[in-house]
Amino acid sequence: MSPDPSLRDDALRLAELDQGVVRAFVESDTEAFGHTLGAYMDLRKNLKIRLLDASAVQLEDADASAILRKITTGEGLPSDKLIEKLLAHSGEEISVDEFDGEEIWQLGEEHFFSGYRDYILGLAELRPLILRVAVPEPVTRLTRQVKSCYAFEQYDAAYALCRMVIEGSVRDICVRRRLLPDLADNAVLFEKYQWSKLRDKVSSGPLWERLRTLYADLSTVIHSRRSVVKEEARSAFEETLQVVEQLYAENGL
Repeated sequence: MSPDPSLRDDALRLAELDQGVVRAFVESDTEAFGHTLGAYMDLRKNLKIRLLDASAVQLEDADASAILRKITTGEGLPSDKLIEKLLAHSGEEISVDEFDGEEIWQLGEEHFFSGYRDYILGLAELRPLILRVAVPEPVTRLTRQVKSCYAFEQYDAAYALCRMVIEGSVRDICVRRRLLPDLADNAVLFEKYQWSKLRDKVSSGPLWERLRTLYADLSTVIHSRRSVVKEEARSAFEETLQVVEQLYAENGL
């Protein structure tokens, strides 16, 4: 996976439009507000659609990464909050994140043929993993599987797979940083290392505690001690992405 310059440029452009929308509103410039808001909404939706199927994205620009994280989670940008207030005041029952009926139909035909509406909306609720370095194939594949299970309402499976995303990421970090001795064939025999030893090699302090807690929570479903509902699966996936992204960053990757 290589960086996508257009994704970076469009994310930074969205940030500029966001500032323009807020500025026009504060200055009561109705013409500029209408024009800039339209451009903002179009580009925002375009980015959301492009990220719909993405399980992982390599993006070196920190500002662009932050923008993509905000529009693909509930945080949003200042313009999103402004739009929601305007919609609430007008009585319109629509969210800034919603696709219209025609868009859902088109996306459904592209991505799935049956039960497409709920599947597409489910995919749209989860953001991709965003790293500065190329995301390893196993981590990309596992992240994609989490999103797919979530979209199919298989929340226990999505929750459990989050632990595998963490394990795959920690192994990748160990290999990149040469934290473990290589075998003759340049492969690392991870099976000989306990999870706690791998965890200790890549994390410390608050991140170590955050990783330990998350891993323990995810293990409860794997060991059949509990079941989870939609919001728990969604929250666990977002926490997994944040922890993985922080692990790579704190390990200089």
